[in-house]
Amino acid sequence: MTKKIFIPLLACVALFGCNDDKKQEQTLLNDVIKTHDKLMVDDGAIMKNKMLLKAITTTDAKDSVVFYTKSLDDADNAMMGWMNKFSPDFAGKTHEQIIDYLTTQKAEILKIDSQINVTLAKSNSYLSKNKVK
Repeated sequence: MTKKIFIPLLACVALFGCNDDKKQEQTLLNDVIKTHDKLMVDDGAIMKNKMLLKAITTTDAKDSVVFYTKSLDDADNAMMGWMNKFSPDFAGKTHEQIIDYLTTQKAEILKIDSQINVTLAKSNSYLSKNKVK
C-alpha cells in the first residue's frame, strides 16, 4: 500500500520540483532582462549628454567636459561589455549552474545600473549649470 502512494507522490514532487526550478530560472532571467531593457533606454540619455557636452566649447570647461564625457563613455562601455558577454543559452547546464550564472549576471547588471544612474545624474547636473549656447 505504501508503494502505491509513494511512487505517484515521488513523481509529483519530481515534476513540480522541476517546474519550480524552471520558474525560478525564468524569474531570475526576467529580472536581468528587465534591468537590461531599462539600461537600453538610459543609453539614449548617455548619447544625448555626450552630444551636449561636445557642444560646450568654452576653454575653461574643457577639463569638465572631458571628465564627464569619459565618465559617460565608461558607463556605456560597461553596459556594452556586459551585453557582449551575456548568454542566455543554458543548454546542458544544471539548475544550480543556471541560478549561479544568473545571480552573478544580475549583480553585474545592477552594478552597471548604479554606475549609469550616478553618471547620468552628475552629467545632467553639470549640463544644467552649463547651458549650451
